[in-house]
Amino acid sequence: MKITHLSTAVMESNFDWVIVRIETDEKITGYGEAFLGPGVTAVIREFGAILIGEDPTSLDRVMRRLYASIVHASPGLSYHALHGIEAALLDLLGKRYGQPIWQILGGKYRDHVRIYADCHGGDALESLTPLVVPRVPHWMRQEGEAERYGKVSLKHHGWDASEAARLTPESYGGRARAMADRGFTLLKFDVDVPTGHETDEYNRDLSAPEIDHMAELVAAVRDAVGPEIGLAVDCHWNYCVQAAIELARALEPYRLLWLEDPIPPQNIRAHGEVQRNTKTPIATGENHYRRLDFQSLIVDAGLRVLAPDVQKIGLWEGRKIADLADMHYVNLTLHNISGPLGTMAGVHLAAAIPNLLALEWHAASVPFFDTLVKDAEGPMIHGGKIAVPDRPGVGVELDLDVVYKYRKPGEPFFDA
Repeated sequence: MKITHLSTAVMESNFDWVIVRIETDEKITGYGEAFLGPGVTAVIREFGAILIGEDPTSLDRVMRRLYASIVHASPGLSYHALHGIEAALLDLLGKRYGQPIWQILGGKYRDHVRIYADCHGGDALESLTPLVVPRVPHWMRQEGEAERYGKVSLKHHGWDASEAARLTPESYGGRARAMADRGFTLLKFDVDVPTGHETDEYNRDLSAPEIDHMAELVAAVRDAVGPEIGLAVDCHWNYCVQAAIELARALEPYRLLWLEDPIPPQNIRAHGEVQRNTKTPIATGENHYRRLDFQSLIVDAGLRVLAPDVQKIGLWEGRKIADLADMHYVNLTLHNISGPLGTMAGVHLAAAIPNLLALEWHAASVPFFDTLVKDAEGPMIHGGKIAVPDRPGVGVELDLDVVYKYRKPGEPFFDA
C-alpha cells in the first residue's frame, strides 16, 4: 500500500476542528483530527512531499522520518500537524487490517471510557480563533441561526464587570446540577474568570478576595452535586507560584481530583514547588509534547496527575507516555477540545492505557456535535461514558455533507 494524497478541511466550532485525510492506492482512506493552530493546515499539507509514496503500514518508521524533518521546527505547531497525520494513518491501518485502533495500540483495558465535562464558567457557546480571539462562527451569522443555536460568548478570560456579575456561585451550581443530570460523574470548571476583585492585570497575583470568590464558586459546585461527583478546576496558566499555592490550599476542603495549570507550563521546578505545598493534586501537560517532558514532571516536580492533550502528543506517543507514567504509579487525565473524530480517537487511547482517570469533552455547548457522525445510532456520550468501538480504525465516519455546512471560510475543504 502506498500513500497517494494528503488533504485537509477545517470546521469552525467552539474551536477550529482540523480534519486530515490520507488516501492510498488501495482505495482505503484514513481520517484524523489535528490540534488547531495558526496556519496548521498549510503545515500539514507541506508534509505531503514526504508522505506521498510512503507505505503507511510502516507507521513507526514513517513517523520517525516525519519527526526528523522538523528538527529545526519542533515541537509546537509541527507536532499538531504530525499527530493529525498520525491519527489518519492509524485509522487507515485499522481499516486495512480490520482492527480498531485500540487493538493496534496493544488491546483495551475497558469497554467504556469515562468522560469529564468541561463546564467552563457558563453555558454560552464560546468560539475562539486559533489566536484565542472570540468570534461569532459564520454559520451563526446566517439569518435565523443565532436564534436556533443560542447566543455566543464574546468574552474570554480577562476583566469585565458584567462577566463577574454573571459568573456567580449560583450560576456555577446550576450548571453543575444540569451536567450531573445528564449523567456526567466528573466535572471541570474554570476559576480564572473575572471576580470583580482584581488588582493588577499582569503580575499573576491573586488577592485574598479573589481567592475567596474562587473558593465560593467551587463550594457552590460541590454543594450542588454532592460528594460523589468528581470535580476538577482549570486556571489556564494564569498565576504565580505563591498565588497558586494559596489557591490550591483554599480548595483543599472540596477534594478536587486535580487543579489544572495554575502556573505557566515551562518551569517544571515551579510546578514541584506548588505541588509540595498543597494536598490538592496539581495537573499539567497539555502544553508538553515529549516523553522527557513528562518524565521531568513526574520525577522532578513530583506530579501525581498528568494532563496531556490527545491531539498534541498523538496516539502512538501517548501510549508510550502512559507506560512511562504507569512505571511511577501516576495517572493520566486526557485533555481534549476536539470534535467527534478527535474525541473518538481519544477514546481508543483511553481504552488502551491502564492508568486513565478520564477523557475530556469540551463541546457541551456545541449543538451539532453528534450530527457530524454518519449513521450515528444516538449521542456519542451515554451516562457520562463513551462505548469503545469495535469497528475498524477510529470507528466513526464523518458525514461530510454536515461537516461542509460548518466549514471554516477561507480554508480548503479537502480538494474543493
